[in-house]
Amino acid sequence: MKTIMLLGSFLLTYSIGCRQVAKSKFSEEELKWLNAYNAGDTLIFRSDTGEFDTSFIVDKKIYYPEFIPIEVHDKYLPHTGFVTYKNAAVKNVSKGEKLIYMVKNFPNKDSRLFIDYLNSGIIISDLTKKDFEKYKNGKIFTFNTYHPKAGPDEPKEII
Repeated sequence: MKTIMLLGSFLLTYSIGCRQVAKSKFSEEELKWLNAYNAGDTLIFRSDTGEFDTSFIVDKKIYYPEFIPIEVHDKYLPHTGFVTYKNAAVKNVSKGEKLIYMVKNFPNKDSRLFIDYLNSGIIISDLTKKDFEKYKNGKIFTFNTYHPKAGPDEPKEII
């Protein structure tokens, strides 16, 4: 009886582990959010008071995570990407912080975009919907990140 249960457990695990999983895929338009940056790029910002701030792109990765059936991933393996930066003034961050994180869980919908810079951030819950175009002026997006409890070193806008 134990042998049958062990064999059944093995076959179930084997069939789940070997099955082909459909993958979601970023569109060319979505990839523009990640492909604007490369490791080694330098970003220089000027505040409204004229002060300069420098950040360095330290990593960019576009990938599919390891498939974890049932518990984490459903029918599709999510396309995932991030851009990591280090700020010249922030010394206690060893590997950097995520400037952009994007994930597409399902084909043709649900591409989420997270932009975070120096503790100020914006979330676009679905890039396939065009309602986020309200942030666009020409080719430039301006995101208002102001909140009443923001510190003086937290940007009020991310452009």
